[in-house]
Amino acid sequence: MSVIGQQVATSQVRTGHQAGVDSGNVNPLYIEQYGGEVEHRIIKESFMRQFFKFKTVRGTDTITNDRVGSSSLQKVARGIRPTDSSPTFDNISIKVDTIVLARSNEFVLDSFLSHIDARKEIGVEHGKEIGKFFDESFLVQGIKACQVTNVDPDGVTLGGWEGSTPTNIVRTAPKGFQGGTVNVLAGVGDELDPDLLELAIQDLCQGIEEKDVDISEAVLLVRPAQYYALLRNSKLISRDFSSMNGDYAKGDVLESCGVRIQKTNRFPKVSDVGVTHFLSNAGNGNAYDVTANDAKCVVCLLMPKALLAGETIPLTSDVYFDKKEMQWFIDSYLSFAVTPNRAEMAGGIFSSAVA
Repeated sequence: MSVIGQQVATSQVRTGHQAGVDSGNVNPLYIEQYGGEVEHRIIKESFMRQFFKFKTVRGTDTITNDRVGSSSLQKVARGIRPTDSSPTFDNISIKVDTIVLARSNEFVLDSFLSHIDARKEIGVEHGKEIGKFFDESFLVQGIKACQVTNVDPDGVTLGGWEGSTPTNIVRTAPKGFQGGTVNVLAGVGDELDPDLLELAIQDLCQGIEEKDVDISEAVLLVRPAQYYALLRNSKLISRDFSSMNGDYAKGDVLESCGVRIQKTNRFPKVSDVGVTHFLSNAGNGNAYDVTANDAKCVVCLLMPKALLAGETIPLTSDVYFDKKEMQWFIDSYLSFAVTPNRAEMAGGIFSSAVA
């Protein structure tokens, strides 16, 4: 209540402020300035395409590779008719039946109010997510390839890893086709022991080469923990890599047993077990789902022919406006399939206590 003859004391309100409300901004006329960068999740780029060839699947949903088995030798003797030794034939195929899509919507008003090109940044994010999914799908099938045991039509085991496991994949194959190679570490924590890990890689390469397989085109995919366990203890050999006939070196390539090392965080995790993969369905027997054994793989050796891959729709991006919904649609999608092809060209090192 004011007193007659006295002036009521009032607090001065700064320009840009509401009376009685202090925004805490000492410079209310200033506005924030865009820093010029849009941060995205830290996800490495897809790398699987550099190792494997893709067959284009068009006009059909299935692509097939024919396989022919070996023929037996025999000695020709006077007066004895040679017997027939016809090879067996079969095939292996993949079916592309799923589109994997990343979609985001942007309200038309937001496109005017935003100070960045949100549609472009969303597209970048889609590419990262799809690339990660792509690599993980290939690696899961690579891990399954090394667990394949081939059996010929006569019931003879043609090769596979020793030991028993309920998730070992048994396939019928022409005579002479061998299975994958698996090395199971004996003790808990052996996968972090550089000496034991190096020995396991040597045994893995030896096992594959004893199947008469040339590993010159192979790549060793390793988890970061195993990569740095080897690196810190001088278990990796560095060599110059040149793409121009030795004219200049583009970088260093780390090797083990003469095989290129590629570290990756795309290996299946325990949390992936029991989760239905987007590419899994009844038609392929849920072939992409991760098992408990798959999640224990710490090193996977693959060669280009280890997997059969087909692609109907390569990675495609589209940005379009729908007048009915008054929204921008940002789509990125692809359609592909991959399956184990030549199991003898795949190998894996698994941590102990494989189920």
